[in-house]
Amino acid sequence: MELSGSEGSIIFYPKVRDFDVGDVLYLRERGQTISQAEDSKAIENGVIVQIISKGIANYPQADSKALFRLLTSAHSTTVTYRSYNEPKEIIDEFLIGEFVVRASVQRGEWREPEGKVVTRNVDIFPISPEFLTQNIIAHQEGINILLGEYKERPVEVYAGGFEKVNLITGMKGGGKSHITKGIIHLQRKLGMPSIVFDINGEYNGLPKSHLIRPTENLRFRLDQLPIPSLFSIFDQLSLFNSQPTDNAVKAKLPELIEQRIQVGNKPDLQFLRDQAREICGNQDMMRGAYERGISNLISYNIFCTEAEAREEEKAIKEKREPRTGIVSLRTVLHRMSRSIQTLEDTESSTEKTKQVKSQTLEDLKKNIGILVFDMGGLSSIIQKVIVTLVIDQLKEICRKQYLALQKDRIEIPIYPSVFFEEAHMYMDEGYIDELIPLIRHLGMNLFFVTNTPSALPDSVFRLVDNVIMTRMVNKKDIDKVIGCGLTDKRTIEGFAKDLPRYHNLFLSANNGATKNFPLVFKVRDFTASQTEGGEDLPKSGVTRSMWEIIKEKYTE
Repeated sequence: MELSGSEGSIIFYPKVRDFDVGDVLYLRERGQTISQAEDSKAIENGVIVQIISKGIANYPQADSKALFRLLTSAHSTTVTYRSYNEPKEIIDEFLIGEFVVRASVQRGEWREPEGKVVTRNVDIFPISPEFLTQNIIAHQEGINILLGEYKERPVEVYAGGFEKVNLITGMKGGGKSHITKGIIHLQRKLGMPSIVFDINGEYNGLPKSHLIRPTENLRFRLDQLPIPSLFSIFDQLSLFNSQPTDNAVKAKLPELIEQRIQVGNKPDLQFLRDQAREICGNQDMMRGAYERGISNLISYNIFCTEAEAREEEKAIKEKREPRTGIVSLRTVLHRMSRSIQTLEDTESSTEKTKQVKSQTLEDLKKNIGILVFDMGGLSSIIQKVIVTLVIDQLKEICRKQYLALQKDRIEIPIYPSVFFEEAHMYMDEGYIDELIPLIRHLGMNLFFVTNTPSALPDSVFRLVDNVIMTRMVNKKDIDKVIGCGLTDKRTIEGFAKDLPRYHNLFLSANNGATKNFPLVFKVRDFTASQTEGGEDLPKSGVTRSMWEIIKEKYTE
């Protein structure tokens, strides 16, 4: 064994005792002192280490022997007696495992490494899985989620360990969506709603999920949209491509929309287009830019017409589905909480009757749902608009929920978890950079799910609280994950390419799910039946192949 600072290596004979990458060992010092105050029990000291890579043991004798074999092999055509055919020796079968110190044991207590080292006079053995999980996994009775197992010991983590920024990454086909679906489902069972931006159609079969297809069954209503959100969309799309027109719109449009609402009408994009002269006056060039911009926005088909808005309101009053099949974002978000009262209803009824607070834990567990925004096939521009408008609305909901909690009107606020599949496809770096610092004050939790971590901005990795990584071989992506700062470079490099099938690496901050201890665990089969230990979740999408069908014909 060698140990220098926080890194070291151990030579072992795999036929007697083999170790895998990710295994955790205890190097316990021998000759422990005895404490009379502790019923004559030994006070243990040592270090906890984790294997990060394996290889063939290298030592001078092995090098000499290999060189001799190579030499005799080169002359084997002329040498009658091939002396290199001697019997194999046990020394040839030794392996070396490189390790990193993860923790120390001081007077029998689990502590941070704190620079502790041990001599070669140690007992070396695998640490008890039960002892390991007790010390590194945050656990809170009643609100844990079972993700898998470590050496047949359940990996059951406190759901609150996933505050606030999370990354689930790995190579294509590594199981990212599988564990993501498990997290969404198990959080929902505990009362946590989720919003999912789905690109590949992976999440629409989850229990209590609502599939939302923007432009088809979801459109946004101008009378429900904060003016800053509308202007943000104008800027994002460079809608008018004219600074004078932009200035005129921002100066005059809010008042026109408000006047329309005050007289009981519903503003829509056609109404906005008709206001060209009111906004731009007799400036033909400005008016042309304005009309072209609004017409382009109409063509995206993401905003309700006045008729659709009226039909939705009528359907809500009559407690039925709109005949148009179109609902607004507010209705969609209300469905996330199923039968729970809207915040407006809660506020008015509480003020009048001082009734018992709503949104109890039982309410949430029973009624909370999952919203899946199916954005596959939509243009990148439309995807960006949808995400911006949804996130803006969620910010407002979180703000209202916080105020209601402060005023003692609700028992538990709804701060949803938001899952972004391949966020780089529809979110600009600047938008992500602005969003991540804000969510800590809004209450939401973010999950970035991607097989291309190198496409995400640095802010994700600087502020990430948890990383779940499947096998990864792309050096550019590995280097990006290294920037998360949740563990050392050698650990991520060592684990990334060698993770076994169905296994993930779990990294977290000190207040995260694994308390800054890199844990390699076997992921639970969430698609299995509940009697077999699963959750009956739908399997990930199967890649369709014409060649597979042709192959079957040849094997019949």
